[in-house]
Amino acid sequence: MGENKKLFFSTSPKIRLLYPSEVTRIYAVLHKLPVDLTEQYLEKTLPSTIENWKSAEKDAFYTRSLAAIAQSDICMFEASHPSLTLAHFVRFALDQDKPTVVFYHETTTPFLLEAAGDAEPTLCAYSQYNLEQMLRMVIDEALAQPTAIRFNCLISTELNRYISQAAKQAHLSKSEFFRKLVRDHQKSNS
Repeated sequence: MGENKKLFFSTSPKIRLLYPSEVTRIYAVLHKLPVDLTEQYLEKTLPSTIENWKSAEKDAFYTRSLAAIAQSDICMFEASHPSLTLAHFVRFALDQDKPTVVFYHETTTPFLLEAAGDAEPTLCAYSQYNLEQMLRMVIDEALAQPTAIRFNCLISTELNRYISQAAKQAHLSKSEFFRKLVRDHQKSNS
């Protein structure tokens, strides 16, 4: 079997105070799954410690979290309580084209996620009775998402004709031709 997928999981200190058993159960499931957690600091740090952080400690945590999101294959957030930092993390994960799961208690509604734009997170409500089942299901679903992203744009008919002819001459489909153009541009600018 291949290498484990990397999973970023985060929540807020307030959620850890409001739903301590649920957060503990989430971590228990995550540790049993064939994933490597890219962020485990929140699991081991007391919410009271985080509340006493100085500005530099908050900045360092935020920067480390963004780096952990970037190196992850999928991202998951427990968002049962409003958190601007979590909203930023979700937006960053979506901007990085990561499969993104927002997990929340069924009695709440995720905050600041209604207008996420083109990329949408997978929203998943859970109860105290089905937490483990829902968590496994939504992570399996996120892991199964394709890594390819569909890119659509409007072009003029003249440009479409040119791309069609150039692709035909190169014995490529228009999609393959376009990907080759982008890769060549990427190589020449690296």
